Amino acid sequence: MKYSFPAVFEKDKSNPKFVNVTFPDLMGVVTFGEGINDARKMAKDVLLSMLDFDYIKNTKPTSLEKTKQNFQGKIVELVEVEK
Repeated sequence: MKYSFPAVFEKDKSNPKFVNVTFPDLMGVVTFGEGINDARKMAKDVLLSMLDFDYIKNTKPTSLEKTKQNFQGKIVELVEVEK
């Protein structure tokens, strides 16, 4: 089964070399990476690890467009994983 959740990517204010990732629909699910590509990889990893919990399986994600509206000026992308 495929799961897709919008993620918000933001440069870390204290160290712009790092990019923080949050999932607005998944409270407490956060990660980071060194640069945007590493942050994308880490976002997939954390989402995959969360699939072991019913929490993520029973959560209906907000649309990408709505999330982009809520986080204007930030990088918002869909993170997709399959398990």
